Amino acid sequence: MKRFLSFIAALAMGLSIFVAQTSIFAESNTTGATSLPDHITLTWTQDPTTTQTITWRTDATVNLGQVQYGKDPSLKDAKTVDATVQKFSSDLGDMNIHSATLTSLDPGTKYYYRVGYGNNFSSIYSFTTEAKDTNSFKFLIFGDSQSGVATDPQYGPWKTTIHNAYNANKDAKFFVNVGDLVEIGQLYTHWNNWFDAAKGVIDTIPEMPVEGNHETYQSSNYDSGKPKDFVNQFPVPQNGPDGLKGQVYSFDYGNAHIVMLDSQEDEEEGVSGDILEAQKAWLDKDLSSTNKTWKLVFFHKTPYYNKATRSNEQIKAAFQPILDKYHVDVVFNGHDHGYSRTYPIKNDQYVKSPADGTVYVVTGRSGNKYYPDLSQKVWDAFFYDPQDQPNYIVATINGNTLTIKAVKQDGTPIDTYSITKNPDGTETDSPQTVVPTKYNATMLTIYGNMLQQPFIPSNPKQINGKWYVPARAFMQYLGSNVDWNTNGTISIIYGKTQANLNIGSTKAQLNSKTLAIPDAIVLNNGLTWISADDLKALFGFNYKYDSNTNMLMFVK
Repeated sequence: MKRFLSFIAALAMGLSIFVAQTSIFAESNTTGATSLPDHITLTWTQDPTTTQTITWRTDATVNLGQVQYGKDPSLKDAKTVDATVQKFSSDLGDMNIHSATLTSLDPGTKYYYRVGYGNNFSSIYSFTTEAKDTNSFKFLIFGDSQSGVATDPQYGPWKTTIHNAYNANKDAKFFVNVGDLVEIGQLYTHWNNWFDAAKGVIDTIPEMPVEGNHETYQSSNYDSGKPKDFVNQFPVPQNGPDGLKGQVYSFDYGNAHIVMLDSQEDEEEGVSGDILEAQKAWLDKDLSSTNKTWKLVFFHKTPYYNKATRSNEQIKAAFQPILDKYHVDVVFNGHDHGYSRTYPIKNDQYVKSPADGTVYVVTGRSGNKYYPDLSQKVWDAFFYDPQDQPNYIVATINGNTLTIKAVKQDGTPIDTYSITKNPDGTETDSPQTVVPTKYNATMLTIYGNMLQQPFIPSNPKQINGKWYVPARAFMQYLGSNVDWNTNGTISIIYGKTQANLNIGSTKAQLNSKTLAIPDAIVLNNGLTWISADDLKALFGFNYKYDSNTNMLMFVK
């Protein structure tokens, strides 16, 4: 019996050790990382003609890393460069991020490489350095690739989009994601699936990413903070403003100067302060320092948006005067998941030629998420709602001509637009810009949407030198209403705000508090009219009158 009990005790101890070891093994692998390199990514941190930065990850036990590289596909007589290794902590556990920058490379040359250490090396991949003095090249642009659901990290659509785009454009030199690469920036399952989807492209041509608001999110509750996972996994030029390095940067490729900005003021202000103000002086200096033929700027949130009632006026106010000052040719944005291309714009007004203004392109979606409330706005020369399938953009620079081609995931063309800079300083575009004519009657636009009859019973008009709009039609467009109360007052409810007003009075009850308003409510020809200044005072709407188009434009 004693021997039996001893056997049982030993067996139990052995089982407990096995279970413990199994538990430790499982825990160490919850990140998905192993001793074999994966998430192999090309970016640039220095000159694309003579350098290449390569980054990968392993589990936390692999503390050394190397890149072996050369011009021979078999890596015969390959050179070896040691990588820096940094511990990276994710919500799934710890892993190591390895990164090395190859220098003194020959321009316009194909190199082969593999990464790893000891007996754990990757397969052999390749990259090609930028050709010296090139002014002809192609790159790919992808709108939001996120899954759309925090708890469902679905990146199959992104995989199809990036591989279809690359397979159709094997001569692309690099690619750009215009923010919202993943749904939740600090939930690492999303990154695992994103990198798995991009494998085969991201290890062959460099990714130069833009941060989006979803990169700041810390959990499935969408609470925001620093985009640490984004910054740690994508080494980029560290030439941005202090506090925003890795999130804001610029680089040159060929005859183009390319700038990546951070538009996440709402999400980052609590942890990084006023990031828009921090970028303004940097952007001014950066653009003033380049003499490249083309100036291209990327940031996530859209100054000229597609969503029904979502604007980004603060971002426009911060960046647009500087973009205008240095005549940026094209701005690429994401965020709205639609594809649109504006007329050339300067000082927030249409202009007749790209020589005089900037074209703003919203890049669509490369992933799973789409919106049901997108529309063509008054500033859009072209609009497409990619609900049927994701899309991508092929950008080609051929000397003095830039061509932007938007393509559906399956290769179906959406839009093609080109700008040519002529020797005499003029610019021509195709299709040629034809700005809207000036309307005979003043038109009302809300968030870039023009309200027309019969929805609006009467156009805006001036009363005693002030702009007025029909109150009921204005509020109904926003999903609210205007009602007469039994006591003769008018009640306007917008969101959580209720305003009660009297005809002819410049006082209002705003959520039960008395407020002086600029103008009296007017009853005219059976319609209740409210002034633009009252809408600003009561509900925070800004407005401007555009005399070139005869439009009264409201936004919040």
